[in-house]
Amino acid sequence: MIAAAINTHALAKMAYSSVLAGVGVAVVFSLAIVGVARSGEMRREHRTAAAVAYTALATAGLLLAAGIVIYGLTLVAHKT
Repeated sequence: MIAAAINTHALAKMAYSSVLAGVGVAVVFSLAIVGVARSGEMRREHRTAAAVAYTALATAGLLLAAGIVIYGLTLVAHKT
């Protein structure tokens, strides 16, 4: 019988890192969606400053979510 050596520390680290990354991307992307939706509402109400602020939130959220995904893909590509 072959005994399988499982590195439980590495497995646990991978599990919580995956959960944190998944939740983080979902939260950041949902902020981008809120920014887009609220920006449209503010423009219809002629509240220009608020519309610009929500547009900035949407842009920052999309860029941050894309950055997180790209960083994750580079980690997978380099197998670190």
